[in-house]
Amino acid sequence: RLAAVAGGAAVALLLIAGTTFGLGRLGSEEGGTGVVRRGDLALAVDVSGTLTSSNSVQLGPPQVPMLWNYKISFMAPEGSKAQPGMPVLGFDTSELERELVQKVAERDSAATEIDKRRIDLERTLRDLELQLAEARARLRRAELKVDVPESLASAKELEQARIDRDVAAAEVSSLERRLELERRAAAAELGALVEKRDSAATRVSEMQQYLQMMRIAAPRAGTVIYVTDWRGEKLKVGDQVWQARKVLEIPDLTHMEAEGQVAESDAGRLAVGQPVTLRLDAHPDHQYRGRIAKIAKTVKRREQGKPEKLVDVTIALAETDEERMRPGMRFQGSIVVEQAEDVLLAPAEAVASTPEGPVALRRTLLGSERVVVEVGRSDGERVEILSGLEAGDRLVLAGQDEAAAAAGGVEGAS
Repeated sequence: RLAAVAGGAAVALLLIAGTTFGLGRLGSEEGGTGVVRRGDLALAVDVSGTLTSSNSVQLGPPQVPMLWNYKISFMAPEGSKAQPGMPVLGFDTSELERELVQKVAERDSAATEIDKRRIDLERTLRDLELQLAEARARLRRAELKVDVPESLASAKELEQARIDRDVAAAEVSSLERRLELERRAAAAELGALVEKRDSAATRVSEMQQYLQMMRIAAPRAGTVIYVTDWRGEKLKVGDQVWQARKVLEIPDLTHMEAEGQVAESDAGRLAVGQPVTLRLDAHPDHQYRGRIAKIAKTVKRREQGKPEKLVDVTIALAETDEERMRPGMRFQGSIVVEQAEDVLLAPAEAVASTPEGPVALRRTLLGSERVVVEVGRSDGERVEILSGLEAGDRLVLAGQDEAAAAAGGVEGAS
């Protein structure tokens, strides 16, 4: 009888010890435990890109005819505050200045030649007009002699008078034709000189206008931002640029938006209006929210020669942080493409993949038990539990390989 009592006490002690051992083990592994809970699951896709202003003015070389390549001679410091009318960008004007000097010389030379030729032509015309006047006077005298009655002059005198009249008339006619030709020639010559002068003067005016255009002023108030090219590089003073290249911009920092790219494989899940959260690479501690405003209809490659394809999206930000946000800043974010409400969720690292399906290790007072579960959607950190677990279950947290190995070696309820 004493032996039986002693045996019963031993069993009780073992049970107490086992319970104490299980509780102690659970407590010691508290840091590696995850709890199954009900909650909302947001499924998202990654998005990355750069910030831009929805109202920005970009500045580059002016539209100067016959000038395609420009050399930057002045740039306002990046980040400086620009006011309307303040110079912010300038280009080398040496070529235009050389042509201006040449056209000014042509204009002045033509003007001088016009004055000289006008004086010479006026003198020539006056001489011809004087000769014509004298010839007409001779013609009138000859005509008077011809009109003398035959009773007062001999036949020989009348014949000579008629000859003198005809000669005078021919001289008048010749001088009139010559004078008309000289006037036409003078008008044509002066017209050509005037056209040459006016053409040069017009070009001088154009050159002066183009020289003013090479110094570009800010059309609005804002912050000066240098535009980057496809390699992320910015231009500097001394660089050569083509006519269509944009050098800097003055954005409206009170209205910013994000231009992002999403993998082509995720593009089919996108829709206008989906919520977006993002963080700037320069300020990762701050999170910003927005919604998809536009989805591109075309697909592009991330880089030349690489197979990865992307779809552009425009993100309207809920607010603009004027202190931190600048055009060109890189961001990383996520777009919520599906929302599951009030579902059973477990930590993704608590569920392992095995040949027989997903398996979890559930904590018990005596240790852990292996549970085969049915899973649904996942956001990478949490997984939806369709069956096998209940809210409040505590699971062992481990990587997929460690959890699978442990699940295969632990006997328990399933």
